[in-house]
Amino acid sequence: MDSERRLRFFHPYSPYDIQLQFMQALYDCVEAGKVGIFESPTGTGKSLSLICASLTWLRDHKRKAFVNSIDQSSVDDDEPDWMLEFSRQEKTKAVTEKWRELERRLAKVRREKEKAEASHDPWRSRKKQKTDPGAANVEADESTFELDEYESDTETGKRPSGHKYGDVEGLSASTVAMLERFRGHALGRKDDNDDDDEADNQTKIFYCSRTHSQLSQFAQELRKVNFPSSLPLPPGGDDKEKREELEEIVKHLSLGSRKQLCINPKVAGLGDSVAINERCMELQQPGTAADKKCRYLPSKETEHVVSEFRDRALATVQDIEDIGQLGKQLAVCPYYATRPVVKQSEIITLPYQLLLQRSAREALDLSLKDHVVIIDEAHNLMDTISGIHSVSVTLHQLRTALFQLTTYARKYQTRLKGKNRVYVTQVIRLISSLADNLQSLAQKHASPEAIVQYSELVAGKAVDQINTYKLSRYLQESKLARKVDGYIDHTEQKKGASQPREKKTMPVLFQVQSFILSLMNPSSEGRLFFSKTDDGVLLKYLLLDPTNHFREIVDEARAVILAGGTMSPMSDYSDYLFSYVQPDKLETFSFGHVIPSGNLTARILANGGSLNSDFNFTFDKRNSDSMITDLGQTVASLCAVIPDGIVAFFPSYDYLNQVLEKWKKPPKNGREPSVFSQIEKQKTIFYESSRKESSSSTADDIFEQYSTKVESGSGALLLSVVGGRLSEGINFSDKLGRGVLIIGLPFPNIHSAVWKAKIDHIEKRAMEKGQGTTVAKAAGRDFYENSCMRAVNQCIGRAIRHRNDYAAIVMIDRRYESDRIQRKLPAWIRQSLVTDANAKGLRSVQDDLKAFFRGHDKQKVY
Repeated sequence: MDSERRLRFFHPYSPYDIQLQFMQALYDCVEAGKVGIFESPTGTGKSLSLICASLTWLRDHKRKAFVNSIDQSSVDDDEPDWMLEFSRQEKTKAVTEKWRELERRLAKVRREKEKAEASHDPWRSRKKQKTDPGAANVEADESTFELDEYESDTETGKRPSGHKYGDVEGLSASTVAMLERFRGHALGRKDDNDDDDEADNQTKIFYCSRTHSQLSQFAQELRKVNFPSSLPLPPGGDDKEKREELEEIVKHLSLGSRKQLCINPKVAGLGDSVAINERCMELQQPGTAADKKCRYLPSKETEHVVSEFRDRALATVQDIEDIGQLGKQLAVCPYYATRPVVKQSEIITLPYQLLLQRSAREALDLSLKDHVVIIDEAHNLMDTISGIHSVSVTLHQLRTALFQLTTYARKYQTRLKGKNRVYVTQVIRLISSLADNLQSLAQKHASPEAIVQYSELVAGKAVDQINTYKLSRYLQESKLARKVDGYIDHTEQKKGASQPREKKTMPVLFQVQSFILSLMNPSSEGRLFFSKTDDGVLLKYLLLDPTNHFREIVDEARAVILAGGTMSPMSDYSDYLFSYVQPDKLETFSFGHVIPSGNLTARILANGGSLNSDFNFTFDKRNSDSMITDLGQTVASLCAVIPDGIVAFFPSYDYLNQVLEKWKKPPKNGREPSVFSQIEKQKTIFYESSRKESSSSTADDIFEQYSTKVESGSGALLLSVVGGRLSEGINFSDKLGRGVLIIGLPFPNIHSAVWKAKIDHIEKRAMEKGQGTTVAKAAGRDFYENSCMRAVNQCIGRAIRHRNDYAAIVMIDRRYESDRIQRKLPAWIRQSLVTDANAKGLRSVQDDLKAFFRGHDKQKVY
């Protein structure tokens, strides 16, 4: 591609230099098949840069593939030139006509949609809507809940459909990952006989983000772009006319879970995703009466409807809500109807959970082989992977599951035969052992939390004699949890309930089953913990090492891109998540901001004002009454010079509450106002409630009240918490965030059992690589600091949201003076950080902030 075109990337606007740098780097990274980590601050047009770079590359790649396929399909080179040329022309004509037919079909759909919208028609299918027979509340026969006859697959050689290596007896997750890589290479061959699946083999882009609102915003950006056709321009004629003739829309598809896309009222109404999945699968079981099956499921009779769904889905860029509505209009399940759409798509958007779990990808029949994977908002990727593969269960849930199982076993004892009787008895013994031992361990340990060993949880009741791998396979294949939960529902309904109980949370036996399955993970990758909470005793399996779970994706994909506004510090990615990737295959990029350098100032405040406290908010020192008082007076002084809205981030809810309590107390002499009152003379204070009391609705209310006060012109101070509900996803742009105060460093509790295990795991990994104790300890400390600074960087990134925005960042803690800490800040913050030793006192910071804001607001009187 010529240099001029590579610089343009068909961006809908005039891109800034850093956007051009971002797009060029991403294009090159994908072309070279690398893993790339991209940091680009919020407000720099990151989404459009991702779209323009990746789709420009994709169209170029498809164009090259088209030319190569034509050349390779030619007849023997020994044939005359005229015959070779004729062969190329015929192949080109055939492929081009197939391409034109699709574009014509989609263009027709778009015209129909535009016409319908112009006449305010809902663009409904001509197919008549019917009521759902499956929606009726059909009385279930108790035989429905009997277990099917089960035989161990090790004895019969039977494998469940879609079986992979994940449940082979005795294999660790790392071994499974290795076998899957070999298996992927072995099965990666294209089926030469399946010409209809040619589109399925074409490279695609999989884009995922954390939330559906972020994916919807991405879809909105996607509607703004237009790219040249993936077909090369034919020879001769006017280039402009040929380009118009070869106009090709971007083919996009949004994927979601059953919970998001189910249109069967009785199934969707179950609320919980596990219950919805189980009910959906149950309605598809062989032997299910025709009048009880889900009528929305695609079938041979509805192939024409699925084809119409495909064309409508591809004709315009639609988000997940649009896809759901399309399914309702055509009376076809959008969850299953999207499967054939994948083949024709160029870019597919999906949430984290659907991409990061192998089981979810298999359920959607997604292969990442040789495709491009882009993960946006990736700053918490490692924590997200660990969270997805971690599971917890309470003592109460174990007891409830045990009661449900024994009730079921007594009811069906005469009908439980062979392997079913053996395995149901084993499940009861295992859950009983887990419950009794968990209670005993909680009573024995005085501490609120502790690491526990698997052997401690299964001691007694001959549980150690159970083959847990066979048992886990039984739980997955027998549908025991589904049968038991269905029977419990049935009995409760018979007792007088007119409708089945509404399930808004995961059925307890599914939760317990998930926990039992997690016990199969090797101890090198995870740990078991218990903790005492207000709600009882909690038992949790925590995945400590996400490497192998994400390696499956990296090994399959052509290229993997992680992008985020604040990816710093980045060493964790190269040291842990991508430790197996060769250095020349891993690149990191930290791009600057689009704002002028004068629009941001970052300061370190190491000392207080009137009391001249040494600001060092370590866990041991931060409870000092005098330092808390000095902090409040310092905040009041900063409020006097920073206009409009200020957001202050505290390291925890507990500390915020402690500070507020001290600030609200009147001084002992009784003559001066409280620190809280001193601050409120400058700005009205709003603050987050504790994590337990806080919810998304209360956080929204606080933010709305704060916003209203700021917009009124009187200014306000919002006290928030690092990692709290107001630290991510909310934009404090313009007046809402003229100042950001970071109070202390939000280090996690290093004395907690979880963090002890995490650091111990990091140190052991270093030792296994032959590194000494000193290096291993340094690796553990670095990982711990990175976790803290990643949270700090997220908070700092809340303020500057667009090119004309401006703000001041004040980091209140002496530890920010450390070069090691400063290196973990994003490059765009470091370049605005004032490090002059004489500029770290309160008076100096005040004077500089006055000058900074005076320069941006000439009409403001200071």
